[in-house]
Amino acid sequence: LHELDGIITPSGLCFERHHGGIAEIDPANHRLMINGLVEKPLVFSMEDLKRFPGRVNRVYFLECAANSGMEWRGAQLNGCQYTHGMVHNVMYTGIPLKAVLDEAGVRTNGKWILAEGADSSGMTRSIPIEKALKDCILAWGMNGEALRPEQGYPLRIVVPGWEGNMWVKWLRRIEVGDQPWQHREETSKYTDLLADGKSRRFTFVMDAKSVVTNPSPQAPLKQKGPNVLSGLAWSGRGTISRVDVSLDGGKNWRTARIDGPVLPMSLTRFYFD
Repeated sequence: LHELDGIITPSGLCFERHHGGIAEIDPANHRLMINGLVEKPLVFSMEDLKRFPGRVNRVYFLECAANSGMEWRGAQLNGCQYTHGMVHNVMYTGIPLKAVLDEAGVRTNGKWILAEGADSSGMTRSIPIEKALKDCILAWGMNGEALRPEQGYPLRIVVPGWEGNMWVKWLRRIEVGDQPWQHREETSKYTDLLADGKSRRFTFVMDAKSVVTNPSPQAPLKQKGPNVLSGLAWSGRGTISRVDVSLDGGKNWRTARIDGPVLPMSLTRFYFD
């Protein structure tokens, strides 16, 4: 993070998280099934999906739910890559998930979808139908090229602003149901322990967060005089409109200068000159 400028993460530098290794899939043989509470179950090839009207290109951040968790007990001095490196920001190419759901015809009792991956773990996550129809994308491209294998080639679901484990890679099936499936990765994993000892499921949205990338432990100030002081801010709830920075441990604050594209649910670059 401390070596990057702007907001776009080069494809080869995007962090990886796997639940069952990288799936190797021939796109010519890959299929996406739409089933469950729909009027017309459908199966699409990759070519079918790429012929759909309404293709979109959107820049979104993707963040692991555990990102920055190592700082919960206090500041860490290993560097911002260690504390905040499980996030990237790329341009995705694909079609709205709504397009294929409309084609299948979601029944009135369809309230959730289950996204299922073709990896060896059979990664699955339940997503409310409102989110699925609002802004989710079936993506086959990133940063102007095909998805990298480690990023879900040939197809993944993009769930803007929500925790990364929901962005199921190597997507092979979307099932529509009337309730969440309570599968492994949303019950025994990706839950939040509360003060009363109970666990909260379905913490979907990634809340506002920021990190100063320069200076940082891996990018210390090397000399007196002018230095580039910069960082990143992002929020799963919308667009970053302002960033305040303190240089004295929170006693005083000043408004940073936001530079470059400012997009909803995207990394936003700030400088404090």
